[in-house]
Amino acid sequence: MTAAGSAIGGFEAPHVRWGWLLLLGIAQTVLGTIALGDTLLVTLVSVLLLGWLLIGSAIVHIVHLFRHTEARSFWNFATIMLDVLAGFFLIVRPAFGALTLTLALAAFFLAGGIARLIAASRTSTADKFWAVLNGIISILLGVLLFVHWPVSGLWFIGLAIGIELILRGWVWITIAFAFRRRLLRRAAA
Repeated sequence: MTAAGSAIGGFEAPHVRWGWLLLLGIAQTVLGTIALGDTLLVTLVSVLLLGWLLIGSAIVHIVHLFRHTEARSFWNFATIMLDVLAGFFLIVRPAFGALTLTLALAAFFLAGGIARLIAASRTSTADKFWAVLNGIISILLGVLLFVHWPVSGLWFIGLAIGIELILRGWVWITIAFAFRRRLLRRAAA
């Protein structure tokens, strides 16, 4: 089975139409391209959305605690307070929240890249090129975010969202065409 065949293995149902998958891919690619046009706006909107999601999470958690009294503990209440405080902080000060999140991402990329390089150096696998490359790119990305911070905090999240939408859109487009080829082969057989 080809890589495309395994990627579309979940779409065996006859009611799935390849055109809808293609439309989804095109829509995500267009949205990603638009997002790259104004990364500052996308960054601020995503930080606001994250803030509201944290507050929504706290509300759901509170409802759960009222319905299930046996689950009440200090840690549950602490989690609720952290969700509310972080959500409120991100909603009230989205630009500062973006700066903070970007700084955390920079630390994550740097630590993750170092960990990948250490893990790759300790493995005896002959084909560790991609793990090493991934570690180096993560370290470089973390260093670049640190060096260009705080300016990078205003555009990086929007850039990452735009690139992710474009890549995800292209994946759906290739899956749609692979699904179409598979349907045409079945119809011809």
